[in-house]
Amino acid sequence: MEKLKDEQFENDDIISKNYEDLEREKEQKFVNFMIEIMVSLTLKELYEEGD
Repeated sequence: MEKLKDEQFENDDIISKNYEDLEREKEQKFVNFMIEIMVSLTLKELYEEGD
């Protein structure tokens, strides 16, 4: 019975770590996307001013 509880806690830890990793990856992708948009808009603005 005790072994089963230990395995459950271990599984919960693994699931929790995987969830945190996925959330961190989603946040990083969102940040990268926002940076890409800002750079694109800035470059567009600079090109328009240069004309």
